Amino acid sequence: MVQNAIKTWEMELSHKTRIQDFKAINPENFRFLVNGRKGLSGEETLKLGSYNALLQSSLPEELQCYKVDKETFETSHEVFHTAFPRGFAWEVLRAYTRLPEIVFKFRHWGYMEGPYKGRAPTGEMVEFTGLCVMKVDDSLKAEDVEVYYDPGQLFGGLLKGPLLPSSATVEEAVAAALSLDACPSFKEK
Repeated sequence: MVQNAIKTWEMELSHKTRIQDFKAINPENFRFLVNGRKGLSGEETLKLGSYNALLQSSLPEELQCYKVDKETFETSHEVFHTAFPRGFAWEVLRAYTRLPEIVFKFRHWGYMEGPYKGRAPTGEMVEFTGLCVMKVDDSLKAEDVEVYYDPGQLFGGLLKGPLLPSSATVEEAVAAALSLDACPSFKEK
């Protein structure tokens, strides 16, 4: 039952766009906190989008490799669907429960087979792990969700490929990746 509460919360956060459609959160009390930043309400989280809520940064703008203020819910999903055309999986590695708290370790991963923000795909697995503390109500609906992870794990993999010409299409980026030695699945047989 706890695993279902966790998985439903993540699925809804990634795919639903109306707070009233959520089944896994208590919308009146919901707060989403990432790496100790100020908590966001359910409506604020939805307005930003799940990727944008997770990828906010206090780095100076010129050092940010993902700019939350320039992305919408839709464009943020497009960025990651392009970089990970076979999917960017999310899984729970371990869960510890002492209700009303659920603590779990998670992993987000995928094979970078598409370009990311002007970088060529590498074909390599890109992943990051994190820890989440979820406080739930009596119905196992999330109220406070605190996520902790190192964004450098994600961006280190996404920025590894060479820069593409600014006019490169997705098809050209994939063709460029075919010439890389990094991933045997990209090599022509």
